[in-house]
Amino acid sequence: MGVADLARLVSSRQVSPTELVEHFLRRIERLDPHLNAFTTVAREQALATARSLTDELARGRWRGPLHGIPVGIKDITDTAGIRTTYGSRLFASHVPATDAEPVSRLRAAGAVVVGKTATHEFAFGTTTSNPHFGPTRNPWRTDHVPGGSSGGAGAAVAAGLVPLSTGSDTGGSIRIPAAACGCVGLKPTHGRVSLRGTYPLAPSLDHVGPLGKSTADCALVLQELAGFDPADPWSRRFPGSDFLGGLEVPLRGVRLGVDRSHRPVPVANDALAALDRALTAACDLGAEVVEVSLPDAGEITLAASVILLAESHAQHRDQIAAHRAEYGADVRAQLDASAAVDARSLVHALHTRERVTREVERLFEAGIDGFLTPTMAVTAPRIGATTVSAGEASVPVGLAMASFTLLADLTRMPAVAIPTGLAPDGLPTSVQITGPAADEALVLRVGHALENAIWPAKLRHPRDLGEDDD
Repeated sequence: MGVADLARLVSSRQVSPTELVEHFLRRIERLDPHLNAFTTVAREQALATARSLTDELARGRWRGPLHGIPVGIKDITDTAGIRTTYGSRLFASHVPATDAEPVSRLRAAGAVVVGKTATHEFAFGTTTSNPHFGPTRNPWRTDHVPGGSSGGAGAAVAAGLVPLSTGSDTGGSIRIPAAACGCVGLKPTHGRVSLRGTYPLAPSLDHVGPLGKSTADCALVLQELAGFDPADPWSRRFPGSDFLGGLEVPLRGVRLGVDRSHRPVPVANDALAALDRALTAACDLGAEVVEVSLPDAGEITLAASVILLAESHAQHRDQIAAHRAEYGADVRAQLDASAAVDARSLVHALHTRERVTREVERLFEAGIDGFLTPTMAVTAPRIGATTVSAGEASVPVGLAMASFTLLADLTRMPAVAIPTGLAPDGLPTSVQITGPAADEALVLRVGHALENAIWPAKLRHPRDLGEDDD
């Protein structure tokens, strides 16, 4: 059931918040041993919150559609009284005293935090194969990764351990797990959702956003997450937005761009077929598909990578110098590489970001409403793999998973990843829709229409986890 359906059950008192939270805690207890999607389960706090919300409802107070809805919070975002490790051995016993701003907003709306979803160490990777807490597994095929760095969120939502989770996205870390796990992930416009209380990776690229079973669920959550935070230097003021009201508006008249030559890396046939499927569905729904020229893929990858490395070096330099042995090998290697970024390279990357952003803005000014690309170049790789096959080419796992997502992070524009069916290997495929800055409503509208035309949420559920009917 979607969040709106669950909300109707709660608001009509057919199901209490306590019963709902107990249901999902049972699923976590039964299924998470197969997945390792949660680093910490906050059972007692969640049940206490649910009982309080049940009492509120009995007194006639309903906070809205998130009242009593269980959520997971990515383990790099602070939660008061719940262990928050940032995916690191250094913080294995860290319990924050206060909530991050997005968590405060969700709690105020009535959401119940049931635990912390697994992350790649310090959110610096695409696989969520964490050396300190073990690998998280893809619910469609448990010998494959769930994507990263919000892999616990993607796995938990796809397997129905929670209806919603938060994630963070610096190079694609919301959309990559959504693509790998067959759910929906929304990266909002930079500054739309507060970063306060989320451990930084590269703040000028960092975004917090939702993962859900459907685009409608992500729109509902964004309605609560979005808002200016004067205590967050990256927060921006946007005109008030209704992310839900336009979801059902038909796509007739919408112009969607596609650049079939835009190939940051070689692309597997399954990913290309998914893109064709989405474009065909868009045309069938009345949209117009037009050919466009996106900025140079190599420049995008280089600029985004240099900025990410430089900012992550600034964040971790002193900490890794003091605690080098406590870092996992893969993150340690990336941070070692980040120390080599010089001022000239960083300045060039920053200038490239501005030029690329202007190029994409001109596409929107010329009359397209959004553009479609694959979300990943391949389906989810096997756990432990260092390369994957894309056609005749062998591609490093990180590049294969993140190359198409970097553009929206670099330009800070909103993008949503939607599932487009199963490939012959039994793993989900995905496309992403990118739109103009501050127009999340547009990408959600397009994503909602395409998702329901291609692979509706009610048909998406992994069945190989040994579950019973709960």
